[in-house]
Amino acid sequence: MEFTRKDMIWLIGIVASLSVTWGMWSERLEAVERKADSVAEMQQDIAVIKEKIIWMEEYMIKTYDDSRNPLQW
Repeated sequence: MEFTRKDMIWLIGIVASLSVTWGMWSERLEAVERKADSVAEMQQDIAVIKEKIIWMEEYMIKTYDDSRNPLQW
């Protein structure tokens, strides 16, 4: 069996399609990794914000002065 030009063109087509497929998959994986990183960062930010809100609520309750309320609500 001889390796002809027709076989070489067919083989180049297969290699090219595999290369394109590999590139697309690697790009998608990188996008998923970036999204996962941003979600993890958002979760950390939410935790910090939640802690600050809890601290502010506690501070406001501790320092609330009823005598400064002019309408006495």
